[in-house]
Amino acid sequence: MDNNTKLDVRVYPIDEPKGSSLAYASVAIDDLIAIRGVRVVSGEKGLFVAMPQSQDNTGIYHDVAFPLDGDMRKAINDAVINEYERTASLPPEQRGYEKPEAVNSINAADVKLDIKVFPIAEPKGDLLAFASVGLDDVAAIRGLRVVNSDRGAFVSMPQSKDKEGNYHDIAFPLNGDLRREISKAVLAEFKEMTAEKSKGLGEKLREGAEKAAAYVAPQRDALAAAAKRSPGLGD
Repeated sequence: MDNNTKLDVRVYPIDEPKGSSLAYASVAIDDLIAIRGVRVVSGEKGLFVAMPQSQDNTGIYHDVAFPLDGDMRKAINDAVINEYERTASLPPEQRGYEKPEAVNSINAADVKLDIKVFPIAEPKGDLLAFASVGLDDVAAIRGLRVVNSDRGAFVSMPQSKDKEGNYHDIAFPLNGDLRREISKAVLAEFKEMTAEKSKGLGEKLREGAEKAAAYVAPQRDALAAAAKRSPGLGD
């Protein structure tokens, strides 16, 4: 982890915990991204920090957003727990609940993006693909979605639904230009992959037609030759 990495941590203790989760937190990393839904959890070995997770079709949970460096993960863990212990000691009315705000301290074009797109083979609705993005080898976001709309495809950040039924981004770039760069890169990769898939299907169809023609031609010639030798065979 770079010693110059900046962490902006906000912790929201649960006043009357009913389980092992004691607080929720948001973490902003280097003015790059904000991660919401981080949890302070009480375990057998003490407190630890859990990144926001989603459950796949097989019931397995996966981190939605997370640091790519072990030292940074430890730094986030320590910072969140320290802030939890400080905030939990304050009366509720003295706790701050500010959210990380958009910033413009970085040049989006200079951020290294590692984009991976996973198109859905047979979309049954507006959802066309899932995607993940790594930012500057610092952090990664999974569960981005490529969604079809009347105005064309767009990219949605991973979301969760609150008790009121409203959706909120779990992880997102803090810089508007960076968000647009990510969307552009994801859509470009999606279009390239689907174009290759279509091209591959066309090539397979052509290969099949050529193989069929190569198989049928000798049979047709043989039948024609047999018809000449035996009048009435080809009738």
